[in-house]
Amino acid sequence: MIRVTRRQFAGGLMGASLLPSSGVLAQSKKLTLYMGPPEPTCAALTGAFEKQTGISPTLLRLSAGEAVNRIRAEKSRPQASVLYGIGLPSMMTLKADGLLQPYKPKGIEDIPAKYVDPEGYWTGIDVDFIGFASNKKFLEEKGLKAPTSWEDLTRPEFAGQICLGSPATSGTGYTFLTTVLQVMGEEKGWDYLKRFNANVSQYTRSGIGPTQLVGRGEVGVGILFAHDILGSIDKGFPLEMTLPKEGTGYDLFCAVMLKDAPEPEAARSFLDWAVTPQSQEILAASEYFDVPTNKNAKIHELVKPFQGAKLVDFDFAWAGSSATRQAIIARFQNEILAGRK
Repeated sequence: MIRVTRRQFAGGLMGASLLPSSGVLAQSKKLTLYMGPPEPTCAALTGAFEKQTGISPTLLRLSAGEAVNRIRAEKSRPQASVLYGIGLPSMMTLKADGLLQPYKPKGIEDIPAKYVDPEGYWTGIDVDFIGFASNKKFLEEKGLKAPTSWEDLTRPEFAGQICLGSPATSGTGYTFLTTVLQVMGEEKGWDYLKRFNANVSQYTRSGIGPTQLVGRGEVGVGILFAHDILGSIDKGFPLEMTLPKEGTGYDLFCAVMLKDAPEPEAARSFLDWAVTPQSQEILAASEYFDVPTNKNAKIHELVKPFQGAKLVDFDFAWAGSSATRQAIIARFQNEILAGRK
């Protein structure tokens, strides 16, 4: 298993090595992936896949925004065959752009139909939802209670104490943004975002960026996917996880085959493996605490108390359309980010 950096990928410097070798057998023995989960999880997944299949993977970890932009830029000469662990809105954006190709993995019958694209363009691997991570020491020192509603995040006592991945570059931030607009409606939603922004200390490039900041107490509250919060709690960080009582947004993290994949047979093998209980249980085993989609996969003990979380009726078709993404990210940048000092 090979991990490469963005610098190595830049400018197509690795293009020749990532193009398929001559002959089906040669190309089937290697696989290039773009992956969203944290590095340890990516390493565990690709290592287990290589051990089982003998196919040698090369991976590059990217945030959702980076993955969408890179795949668009590489449209005429695709460099990767699989995109794994990125949220459904981003996958639907790529589908709408014509940058995915359909494939229905073997064993897909063990995945509920609501987690599978009927046309075969994407397959859900794990489900997660947005939560609030509060540093317990911060709460104790300030005499505060952890936020339990969206409105709580605008309270004056949280001024300069909130951190979130930027909606322009992170799937977490984009899910937060689209959740707020769906829960509150467009007019009230944008008004809320401006009030919320006044309390934000930092928008990080990636969705997992706030984990360390809130874990170390550099900020009081981080808005993250639950798997990142539970992972930090599992590591011993003094965090408390709460959920907004109005309901929270969620995402379905998927595995897809990219259009004109340079290693199609290896890509199909990986997608077949990705839906298995063995593969999905590696997520929790590598400290990535999501709800697996395969009905036969075990759910981690840390996740079980939150299985009944109140989830909004999330409109993935709206959130995932290219027009929606471009419009609301542009507005976020112009009306929210542009005014920050």
